[in-house]
Amino acid sequence: MKHLLKTVFVVTMFCACRVNTLYAQIAPFSATDAYINSAIEKEKNGDYKAAIDDCNRALSRDSLSAMAYVVRGKAYSDLDRDKEAMFDYDKAITIAPRNASFYLNRGDVNKKLKQYNEAIIDYNKAIAIKANYIVAYINRANAKSSLNLYNDAIEDNDKVIEFEPQNYLAYNNRGFEKMKLGRYAEAQADFNKSIAINPNYENAYNNLGSVNLWQGNYAEALKEYTRAIAFFPNSTKAYTNKGLAEFKQGNYADATSDYNTALILDEKNAYAYLNMGELKIETRDYKAAIKALTSAISLDTSDARAYNSLGYVYFKTNNYKRSIEYYNKAIAKGGSNYKPYYQYNNETIDAAKRHVIIQSNVVEWISPVEDVNKLYNRTLQLQGKAQIVVKVKISSVTPINKQNIHLVINNQPMADLDKMSIQNMPEAQLNSTTGNYEYQYQATVQVPAGKNSVKVMYGKKHTPELFIDYATPISQASLNPVN
Repeated sequence: MKHLLKTVFVVTMFCACRVNTLYAQIAPFSATDAYINSAIEKEKNGDYKAAIDDCNRALSRDSLSAMAYVVRGKAYSDLDRDKEAMFDYDKAITIAPRNASFYLNRGDVNKKLKQYNEAIIDYNKAIAIKANYIVAYINRANAKSSLNLYNDAIEDNDKVIEFEPQNYLAYNNRGFEKMKLGRYAEAQADFNKSIAINPNYENAYNNLGSVNLWQGNYAEALKEYTRAIAFFPNSTKAYTNKGLAEFKQGNYADATSDYNTALILDEKNAYAYLNMGELKIETRDYKAAIKALTSAISLDTSDARAYNSLGYVYFKTNNYKRSIEYYNKAIAKGGSNYKPYYQYNNETIDAAKRHVIIQSNVVEWISPVEDVNKLYNRTLQLQGKAQIVVKVKISSVTPINKQNIHLVINNQPMADLDKMSIQNMPEAQLNSTTGNYEYQYQATVQVPAGKNSVKVMYGKKHTPELFIDYATPISQASLNPVN
């Protein structure tokens, strides 16, 4: 999920000063200053083109006005003319290389362009000039988080809290990063602290819902999302997330209503279209799924999950050529660490070669949420008890043989009952909506010391791998919490 909490904590701040502050030796208030100050006001009020015009007038009078370049760069960035914004920030930095805010603004454009390593370099330079530059620490943490460097991001937010103990953004952002690391109790505490400091901060309410959603506590997640909507009735994000929690509980009508409300509030909500598409997959309304997923991709061309889901729809409708096309796009967008949620690429290629209709069995993680790879694409650190709880749903077009289900650690099937207990689950049920037999497998596993990979296999199918590093001391960690 690019996401479950898409841009939940992006902070962009424009830090500017008057020209006579930057060049203290200029005493008179010049015409150049007047144009720049006028541009600043127009940019703040959203009149970006007029701001650019004023900056052009200022630069026609003083081609070395760093502030004119910065204000124009900010206006260009507001208009998504990012290459022009980058040119202006580069020019300003060349003229005034010791202004920390210039590096901050250029870093923000790099972050916006998903050039996170370049953004971090800019934020490093800003902090080197201004050691207590809070917004640079916050934005650097966001860039690190986008690179899955969650522990490094936590350190930056710790620093912000050290400088400013009442910074609600830092608590929220740190909670998000802890949530990504599976440190749910700590994450929840940080979200509550953020709300205590600023009861009007929407993202923290949504994140409280998500910390429950990621653990499979869907009823609690619904409560938190409902509370978010009570505070923020026009929150497209809260309705989208609430819809996902309803979907996970099998309340498809309520989920559809929530997604539709989210799209009424924001017709460009790509994540709502994505979730709607996956709901339509579940209800086998493939025509509607294609429409929703195509809309999601048109609004966000970077999300591998949307391409993968669309590839799965085409697989289910026997359009193998298009299915392979979208699976390949998902892999290209997701990068080397991406493992698709719907793992049908090999079957699609096989079917395309043989020109036949094939049926496949499915294995998938029950939680956290629906795309475990987005949450655990790095190693999960355990501290304390050396055990995890694994929950997996097996879905099959034919009756399920439980003897074919195996939990595998380091590519070795676990058969030692002293190290694993399998919970007795109800027999496989036929889902009238999907037409598949479904069975929920659950096991508590003692994890060996060292680095491990864990997956569940059903026949030749298997879940994405969960990577675990169990070092001493250890603590309990689980895909679902132990009740």
